[in-house]
Amino acid sequence: MKIYSLHTITDGKWQVRLTIRENDDFKHRYESRPVLRALVDTFYDSPPEELARIILENVLSCASVEVSLMCGPGIYMERT
Repeated sequence: MKIYSLHTITDGKWQVRLTIRENDDFKHRYESRPVLRALVDTFYDSPPEELARIILENVLSCASVEVSLMCGPGIYMERT
């Protein structure tokens, strides 16, 4: 069985949903999320595919990421 946790950031332009692979003995705890807000702020004006690629490269346990514009389409990327 594979267990994933989901982290979401919504701001005025982007909605970012990050899926992170967890260990099999995972128990839900309120912990700090990955440093996702800083990445979104740093690359705020980048196209969605570049933002998604950067998040996949920098958050090591990330399995997939979805980046969408608040008023339009988005992109979904998975780690292979």
